[in-house]
Amino acid sequence: MRLIFVRHGETPWNRTLQYQGQAPIPLNEHGREQARRVGQRLARSGAVALYSSDLPRAWETAEIIGEYVHLHPIAMPDLREIDVGLWQGLTPTELYQRFPEHMREYDRDPAHTVRLGGESYAQLQARVLRAFTQIEAAHRTGETIIVVSHGGSIRALFCHIIGLDLVNFGKLWLDNGSLSEIVRGRSGWRLLRMNDVAHLEDLVVEGGE
Repeated sequence: MRLIFVRHGETPWNRTLQYQGQAPIPLNEHGREQARRVGQRLARSGAVALYSSDLPRAWETAEIIGEYVHLHPIAMPDLREIDVGLWQGLTPTELYQRFPEHMREYDRDPAHTVRLGGESYAQLQARVLRAFTQIEAAHRTGETIIVVSHGGSIRALFCHIIGLDLVNFGKLWLDNGSLSEIVRGRSGWRLLRMNDVAHLEDLVVEGGE
C-alpha cells in the first residue's frame, strides 16, 4: 500500500509567515498553480482514493488534483492542521512579543505545550493517527492513496512512522505543494520520500506554517 501525502498549495498567510492553524484561508494563485502541477505529476499514479482535510486551502488543492486523477476528494476533518488558538494570524516575532511566558514554556516542551486555546503537537499527532488508521483499514495491499493535508499534520504522522520524538518535529520541513510518500511492506510502514518538489521548479517559495 502506498500513501502519497500532499501539502496544500500556498496561501497569502504562507507568504507573510502568519500562523494559519484552522483558519479558512484560501489558496493564492501561486498555490493553485502548485496544485495543478501536483495533479499533472500524479495523473498516472493509479490512485484509487483521494482524501483531504476539509480546510479550504487543502480542500481546494484536493479538488484541483482530483481533476487530473479523476477522483472526488473525501473529507476527513482529522487531517486538519493543528489548532493554534490565539497564535492564529500572528507571525513568530509577534508571538514572542505578545506571549513571552507562554513561548518560553513552548521552547522548553514544544511537543506537549498547548497553544493558547488550541492544541499541542501531541494532540495533533493523536488526531492524525486516527485518520491514518481509518484510511489504512479502508484499503487493500497494493493500492495507492493520495492524502492532501498540512505541513504540521503530515510531519506529526511521519514522526510516528519513523519513531522520531516529537521534540524534533521542527527539524522536518515540507514546502507547499510538495509530495511525500510512505509504503507498507512486510516490516510495516516506511518513509520512502519526503518534500519532493521536482514538479514545482520555480514555484517553491520559503514560507511559514
